[in-house]
Amino acid sequence: MGNRDEIIKRTLEAAEIAEDEGDTDKMRKFSDALVRLEAYERAWEFYVLAVGSSQQSPICQWDGSDLAERSILVTYVPRNSIGEELRLSRFISPVAQRARRCIVLAEPRLVPLLRRTFPGVDVHPRGADDDAALAEVEFTAYYQTIAAHHARTADEMRRSFVPLLPDPSRVASIRQRYRSVSHGPLIGISWWSRTKRKDLPDLKDWAPLLRWNNASIVCLQHGDIESDVQVLEDLASGRVIRDTEIDQFADLDGFAAQIAALDGVVSISNTTIDIAGMLGVPTVHLRDDKFSRTWPPSGPSSWYPGMAFLYRQHRPWSDVVAEATMHLERVALGNLQHRHV
Repeated sequence: MGNRDEIIKRTLEAAEIAEDEGDTDKMRKFSDALVRLEAYERAWEFYVLAVGSSQQSPICQWDGSDLAERSILVTYVPRNSIGEELRLSRFISPVAQRARRCIVLAEPRLVPLLRRTFPGVDVHPRGADDDAALAEVEFTAYYQTIAAHHARTADEMRRSFVPLLPDPSRVASIRQRYRSVSHGPLIGISWWSRTKRKDLPDLKDWAPLLRWNNASIVCLQHGDIESDVQVLEDLASGRVIRDTEIDQFADLDGFAAQIAALDGVVSISNTTIDIAGMLGVPTVHLRDDKFSRTWPPSGPSSWYPGMAFLYRQHRPWSDVVAEATMHLERVALGNLQHRHV
């Protein structure tokens, strides 16, 4: 709340105090706050300082210098957030285009997606043999190090977007299976998160979407959801597809192909949002009114400028879902006509 410039000023002052005190945890938290405020240049600066202080490496951090005859290793400092790593993966592109060789250490489930999206980049599962990879390069870089040179403003952030490339054969196969039992748009939904602090819609609040007569609803939720699916099927008169051939948690490459096969997605804030966003699939992001370390308090985000953000704003969740349905009716139907299948 309040004036954005004043909030940025106070956050910067607090971050500088944390830097003087050597409090790396606070520096990373203030970096998150500055990202949320789209003060990207200082956000990346504080993040790299914090991580550099706590993660010692025998290899020099890249300083933005010429990479034409150099090799570089790009890595993510794990924070138990596959979504954040997905968002940051766009920053592989700038150094991959400039370096003689680029190695990326990635969460193992992301390896197939990143290898396909960034051909020519050596993508290795993080934790398998990191020391061997380090021995082959002259520089290292966190994603945020690259961002500090290529995404210092909101405009640069928007231009940095590089869509992930799903497996085209899996996309075609999944879409063909779904289309064999449906005729209207295929709309994916995800309704649950492990994070307890989130304010989530009740299953019955999804009724405005589920009653979209000619749409088929595809479950993108992982886990033990049999009882939830039964509620959704009752509300949707049976027009619900649950694909048991795809494990949305273990097989992220398959999950990406599943999402790419759809005409639209509506989801609460979880990994589904980041995969759909990084694929460029028409997506409505349902946001509660609670504080988020990642997303702005209102409006779209520079991470995914084409994504529709619908905030609850103290309304009944069913009203928010109804608004999401109207948005998808426009966008997803156009997507369906474009695909002609």
